[in-house]
Amino acid sequence: MTTTELFHEGQDLFIGGHIEESIKAYTRAHDEGYDPVRTYLSRGVAYLRKAEYDKALDDFSAVVALDPNNERGYYYRGITYMDIRDFEHALEDLDHAIALNPERGTSFLARGLTRSELGCEEDAVSDFKAAVAYSDVEASSFAHTFGNTHTLFEKSMALVEGERGPLRIVLTENEVKKLEKWMEN
Repeated sequence: MTTTELFHEGQDLFIGGHIEESIKAYTRAHDEGYDPVRTYLSRGVAYLRKAEYDKALDDFSAVVALDPNNERGYYYRGITYMDIRDFEHALEDLDHAIALNPERGTSFLARGLTRSELGCEEDAVSDFKAAVAYSDVEASSFAHTFGNTHTLFEKSMALVEGERGPLRIVLTENEVKKLEKWMEN
């Protein structure tokens, strides 16, 4: 089996929910010389899904060390930091991700959640508005990618409901519905 086939096998296994097997396939592909950025990124996402945060952080850090312009490396490392409640590092990485790709709605949504946790409500509102404006296909799967931490989503729903800020005043009803849909997934 070629390294490309190993990598694609890892992707198929991941999509099929066979996370541990996908990690093994990505590792083999990497060890046999396949593109290290792609293998680290994909394996890091698999580790994130398994809540193996240290391993995920190692892989995402390897991605950004090898390719400092890889916005997905910063994005997923930021998501990992969010999961372990290291919001300062999450914000730093999400800022990088947005600087590299200012049109990914999920990055703005994640940064809005992070800013909300850091008590920066006005900045969080701006990010939620940007998330709606730049929404893309990936946004609908954000909650699944984000992992098992639903506390941030619950707190963000409080923003949508107006319990922690004037989000309903600044967002249109359609924007609120889109955010609610993302957060309920």
